[in-house]
Amino acid sequence: MVVSGLGFVLAFPLPDLGFVAWVTLIPLLIATRHHPPRAAFWLGCLWGIVAYGGVFWWSTTFGVAAWALLTALGAVFPGLAMLATAWVERDHDGPWIFLWIALVWTAVEFLRSQGPLGFPWALLGASQHQAASVIQIASLTGVYGVSFLVALVNATLYVILTRRAVVVPVCGTGMALAGALLWGVGELRHPVPATFVAAAVQPNFPGRGEQGPEAAARALADLGRLTHEAAGRGATLVVWPETASPVDIGSPPVLAAIRSWARADRVSVIATSLEGGRTNSAFAFAPSGLLVGRYDKVRLVPFAEAGEEPGRAPGVLRTPPAQLGVAICFESVFPGIARRAVRDGATLLAVLTNDAWFDGRTAPAQHAALAPFRAVEEGRYLIRAASQGISAIIDPRGRTLVELPLGRRGILTAPVAPLRGLTVYARIGDAFGWMAALASAGLLLPRALAFVAEETGTPAFSRLVAHSALPLAVIGAVIWIEGLRAAAPGPPGLSVPLVALLCVTGLQSLGRPARDLGFQAGGVGPALVFGLAGVGGLALIARQAFASHGALPALGPPGGGGWGGAAAQALAGGLALEWWLRGLVFADAAAWRGWRVAVVWSALLGAAAASWRGAEAMVWALYLGALLGLVRARWAQVPALAVAHAAGTLLLGFLISLW
Repeated sequence: MVVSGLGFVLAFPLPDLGFVAWVTLIPLLIATRHHPPRAAFWLGCLWGIVAYGGVFWWSTTFGVAAWALLTALGAVFPGLAMLATAWVERDHDGPWIFLWIALVWTAVEFLRSQGPLGFPWALLGASQHQAASVIQIASLTGVYGVSFLVALVNATLYVILTRRAVVVPVCGTGMALAGALLWGVGELRHPVPATFVAAAVQPNFPGRGEQGPEAAARALADLGRLTHEAAGRGATLVVWPETASPVDIGSPPVLAAIRSWARADRVSVIATSLEGGRTNSAFAFAPSGLLVGRYDKVRLVPFAEAGEEPGRAPGVLRTPPAQLGVAICFESVFPGIARRAVRDGATLLAVLTNDAWFDGRTAPAQHAALAPFRAVEEGRYLIRAASQGISAIIDPRGRTLVELPLGRRGILTAPVAPLRGLTVYARIGDAFGWMAALASAGLLLPRALAFVAEETGTPAFSRLVAHSALPLAVIGAVIWIEGLRAAAPGPPGLSVPLVALLCVTGLQSLGRPARDLGFQAGGVGPALVFGLAGVGGLALIARQAFASHGALPALGPPGGGGWGGAAAQALAGGLALEWWLRGLVFADAAAWRGWRVAVVWSALLGAAAASWRGAEAMVWALYLGALLGLVRARWAQVPALAVAHAAGTLLLGFLISLW
């Protein structure tokens, strides 16, 4: 198990031994074989802790505790894959089992990449970024097709080692692999046009550099020199990395300077800044010096970019040489962002990033490894400009034309071309990923239906479903009616959804003993102490993460009703949610399958209920819900948990700048 997880780590940068990925799942599959589904789940989680703990080790930059939380969340997904695989092997253990295993693995990878908490990092297919002939199928299926191919080979070798059936697995996988390679070799033989020279600027600015007017002036002058040098090498398009300018580009002196550079060298410039400290922005300047476009980053990094304002417009900057589909840093890991830009007319892709916040080489290398997939998926040249590296210019086949390593100052130039055709992936999107998810659901459907039919007759399960689904549906309906999803979130408090939740929970609690719902006299002290201690622990983890990023939140007074009003609102909201989650729902889940299931169920339900407030609120609700659930398992004391919940809500308000 450990060897298998370590093999997964080795397949990614660094050391980037992609060939290991073709066999690294075999020990995992063998270890979970013949185990009951529950044991397979925990073995998969153990594998995930080793595998993702190694791949995500760079996150220790934000503290060991932050790394542990990220690893624990990621480890759940291989656990789910092994749980589903155990069920599939019991119900469909025929000659095509190798195919079903690969589909299940791909489906889980695809699903963990979706939604507000989606994180398509360390996908099995991403380990093949250096294998140009293999990754060409991404133009048909996206990166998930490459994951499927690698998982298919692992599953086939596993079946050969554990079963006598060989012909169907070998022939089936052989045909799939040969077809993918033939497609890849054919695509690589097609010539790619190049009509003008583009440049990426790598100024090698430190992540925590000097502050002040003099340092800003030096940095801006350095960007001007690099832009001029790029033009001297024949570039007609120059791309800066993320937030390169230390001064707002909209300020008159900076705007005038960039305009003069563009006019003097007759180049189009993509300039960047953290504009007003609020928007992560890219600006397009034409050779005439005219400002012709602006893009504000749409998908922000949870917590790290909390308080910034997301953009709304598509990321296409229209310059004379090409129409650039822009992705800023974190956005580049999501295939859909590049696809949307291409569908909106982008003829060239640009990734603007600043990976200087991460200590070491691993995170920048893993981030850069995703760029070839975006190029292949969309059939576009891709310019990757990184502040400290790794910068690169990549052709539409995912081949790196030029590259500048970490820690070097300079520019990259290479001939590129604006391309207008649409790949199959650009046309149909993640159809392959959804197909894998639907196929896996179909494989598991008989067992799921049998489970539901069996459990429906259990009063505790029926109550649990009703008491979970109805309040959640009411919250969603009220949010939709009020239009709160589109509105900017305000200070957390007793909003209309929480009023509705209080009413529904109260009605569903009629006739239930108060003690069963967590309302009793005893246990107030210890429940309050441990609940607040859990909130304090999360606060310390968050503080360390923000401090490592150089951005401790300022604990200024909240707006509106001030401290008293915010505390009263947070306490009312905490009571509504804890009465529902750790009161009614917890009691039903514990009566059905015990306190462990109750802790997990109530935490997941709380994260779902927090989804309208964004990814930060979902993560906070998940971890805080798990901690409060553990306290609830010992002391049935909802009022005390409501106080702890309120404290956590106030803290979250500061962390993500809700005030």
